[in-house]
Amino acid sequence: MKFDHLNLIFDTHPAKRPVMNVRLRDDVCPDQLFYGTVSSPFGAMTLIWCEEGLCYLGFEEQRSLEKIAHFFPGVSVKKDQQGVRAYADKILAVWRGEATEKLALIVSGTAFQKKVWECLLHIPCGHVVSYGAVAEFVGRSTAVRAVGSAVGANPVSLLIPCHRVIQKNGSVCHYGWGDAMKQKLLKMEVSLNSENPACCNIRQAG
Repeated sequence: MKFDHLNLIFDTHPAKRPVMNVRLRDDVCPDQLFYGTVSSPFGAMTLIWCEEGLCYLGFEEQRSLEKIAHFFPGVSVKKDQQGVRAYADKILAVWRGEATEKLALIVSGTAFQKKVWECLLHIPCGHVVSYGAVAEFVGRSTAVRAVGSAVGANPVSLLIPCHRVIQKNGSVCHYGWGDAMKQKLLKMEVSLNSENPACCNIRQAG
């Protein structure tokens, strides 16, 4: 599917300042993780977190548990279905542009991956950019393939909005949770913008 069928805004580069009310932290080494899966507007959503913040967000429980072991090997993961509901509310508030406090995202990755993930926080809701635009933003204009790998390694789907990166020809594809989910998220964000124009909708100047 092409972006123009979704009524998205295809920006030539990310916004100059972050538009997601989150902050990335790479200074935490959790000794206990918690997880749970809840229903959401996007379908089943699995969250994995520690005391300091959210560590992982995915749309399939078993895969999410397998992935978190890569980011935090050897750390125990305990199910907490009560705690996950409170986290889900915070996540939806951030996504809708209603959060009043920044949500901490606990990430583990290479310096380059974290630079790419920070860039993704600059893509407004209802907008998309190309992988090449992300590469230019992080100062590695020729490293489009490496950028694609870093985007695909994003541990916190939705809040680090890797789904807002598309092919330069406008194709909406290559999403870790499936192309149908990527298209669904983008369609929902177009609707969210029309209902709440203030939601992350910051036009890029210049």
